[in-house]
Amino acid sequence: MSATSATPSSGSSAAQSPQSKRPRKRLATGYRILLISLSSLIVAGLLFVAIRMFGYVEGTEFAPKHFQTRQFSFYEIPLVHWQITPIRRVSTTPETARYLTQSKTLVMPNSIPTRWDLVEIKHGMQSLEPRDPALLVDHLRLMEDGTAVWKQWSKKNPKLAKQFWPTIDKLADRELYILIPRLMELTRDVEDVATLKTVVSDYLAEEYVSLIRDMRDAQRDELADALLSEALEESPDNPELQSLKKDRQTADPVGQT
Repeated sequence: MSATSATPSSGSSAAQSPQSKRPRKRLATGYRILLISLSSLIVAGLLFVAIRMFGYVEGTEFAPKHFQTRQFSFYEIPLVHWQITPIRRVSTTPETARYLTQSKTLVMPNSIPTRWDLVEIKHGMQSLEPRDPALLVDHLRLMEDGTAVWKQWSKKNPKLAKQFWPTIDKLADRELYILIPRLMELTRDVEDVATLKTVVSDYLAEEYVSLIRDMRDAQRDELADALLSEALEESPDNPELQSLKKDRQTADPVGQT
């Protein structure tokens, strides 16, 4: 009797064992899903904060052929620098630059700018990083007592401005921004066109000679030859430029025929 009664009892416990394990498996699976979801949310939150703090990129560009500036901004993934939002652009052309084009002191092409030189850029919480075009744009932005300094100078000296600004535009187009601050300093107090021409010609010829020699020392002969050709157009009688031309003809008579 006891043996007979033990048999169903044993079968019943064996039958209940898998059923009792199923809720535990479902509970463990639920915990795993919850853990994965929470981990994903935490990672996504940290990534969002990192992008907001370190992934915001902004800067300024300058179009030398149109004398325009614009500001740009977008978000990127830090470190890998993957852009994740469209670039937003806003015109920020300084008052002086607008005056020069509107007054026809500078005659710009009637087209949309295609070349933009980087003026400055800022990544996240880093400091603003200026580039060479900032040497010009900072002067175009220059204000004193609420007045645009170089706009005021140009209005006061229209004949000088007509002679001066095309030279600045030409230097910008050649990406020779490094020569601009000193030239603007030298010409700011000039009072007549003849003196302005002399000051500009002498200064640029001296700087061109130095740049051409540096380029040749760096074996950038093609760039040096192009700059020498442009410099001779502006100062054909400059003895140092003529000497550089003769040196080049001696070194490469075939290429300089």
